[in-house]
Amino acid sequence: MPIANCIVSPRCYENAVRPADLIQLWAHESGKSPDAMTVNIVLSTEQFGNPYDIMANLFLPSLWSKQDVALLQTGLAKALAGYFGVPVSSVFVMTSILDSGQVVENGEQVVW
Repeated sequence: MPIANCIVSPRCYENAVRPADLIQLWAHESGKSPDAMTVNIVLSTEQFGNPYDIMANLFLPSLWSKQDVALLQTGLAKALAGYFGVPVSSVFVMTSILDSGQVVENGEQVVW
């Protein structure tokens, strides 16, 4: 259940490498299966403070090891940079770890 909500500048969105599959890029860069990965793209209308072309909020279940978390978040940063044609230095990824029971899917609480 790796889920990434990504806020992307309009310039980046226009430069996206289509028809590349962002999920496949993330899976490749992280070395993890694409089966449960989800990426949501939201266009930014304004940004203040430190400039980033892409800001991603990554949500992961607590069952992932620290090594897997590192692979998933760095893989996401590299995949987003490649997909949108920006340097990885302009991508910011912030990860939140979700404990068992903090997810509802299909109307049911998910416990792992």
